Amino acid sequence: MQPAYDFDNIIHAWWFIGLDIVGTVAFALSGITIARSEGYSLSGAFVLAALPAVGGGLVMDLIAGREPVGIIDQPSYMLSIIVVVLAAKLVMTFIDVARGRFLFFFDLAYLYVRVQQTVTTRTALVLFDSIGLASFTVTGVLTAIQFQCRPFLVWGPAFAVLNAAFGTILRDVFRADAGNPVMKGSFYAEIAAFWGFLLMVALLWLPASATYWAVVTALVGTSAMRAVLYMKGIRAPMF
Repeated sequence: MQPAYDFDNIIHAWWFIGLDIVGTVAFALSGITIARSEGYSLSGAFVLAALPAVGGGLVMDLIAGREPVGIIDQPSYMLSIIVVVLAAKLVMTFIDVARGRFLFFFDLAYLYVRVQQTVTTRTALVLFDSIGLASFTVTGVLTAIQFQCRPFLVWGPAFAVLNAAFGTILRDVFRADAGNPVMKGSFYAEIAAFWGFLLMVALLWLPASATYWAVVTALVGTSAMRAVLYMKGIRAPMF
């Protein structure tokens, strides 16, 4: 079955690119959070930011036969990662230098310390990953439609998982994290597959007028499910 909406130019639509940029920035921030907490260099921070942001999408584009691949066709993705990493480095350096030296910055430094105590690295990581997971789940499904990857009900969820989760797996492999949360315990790729399937069903069988609401529902549902399962401590069934 062919979706009712015309997806011929969707990969160049402003809202599609916007979703990709949101996901790219969110995943880049998740990598920066790890780099900060684990003491990586600036180049290491860039790698940790780039892998979840573009790694899965690159593999997805190669499978779909997209030419050129997204990170070349839309330079804004890589530029976003570079800007986010450099901006975060400047902010962190400014806080480190200002803390304890200038009276004017005492309140700012105190607020920063309180936030660090309240929002743990793991919590911040889950927050950014949830936003990236939602955005990339949607764009993965839409990419499957754009490039006519049939059957849609198979490749839609598969691309959602590749786009949203594979880059995060690469990031944790790069870190040599034996407790890789995406593959050991946490509901992550499963969430992308679940909402990717539901979104694909909606796009195939609902009228074109419902496309917007289907996308919004998938975005909210994906991020909310990830956050709720994490807060409740519900883990994926082990093999």
